[in-house]
Amino acid sequence: MGLSDARTADSQAPPAPIVYVVDDSPDLAEMLEMFLTAAGYPTQVFHEPWKAVETLRTATQRPKLLVTDFQMPGMNGMELIQRCRELHPGLKVISASGHLPEAASLEYPSKPDSVLAKPYTSRQLVDVVKSLIGPQPPAQP
Repeated sequence: MGLSDARTADSQAPPAPIVYVVDDSPDLAEMLEMFLTAAGYPTQVFHEPWKAVETLRTATQRPKLLVTDFQMPGMNGMELIQRCRELHPGLKVISASGHLPEAASLEYPSKPDSVLAKPYTSRQLVDVVKSLIGPQPPAQP
């Protein structure tokens, strides 16, 4: 196969699934991005939930997974899940939170697929991501 054939084959490969990370703590969001990127998952970080909703509304490549905190100013994690699933019903969701009140989760019809209670390890995060959207294929040379 020639170089141009290889480029054509690469351009026809499906894009890697994107993971949206939404957390109002920049340090925590960057740490999640680092863990997920190291595991091969392209990640887009948002510190404001409404920006994630607006980006999803206009995205040409939609995420396969949303990892969100619960307590955030302006919009809580359950409301974010609800709004995102209205735009993208097949979206998988992990609620990664130190505080997810059961009463709050009962108010919303859309529930997370998994809940990771803080603190959690990078291994726990990656294992849950893999269980929801599958492992990333190895990078092509």
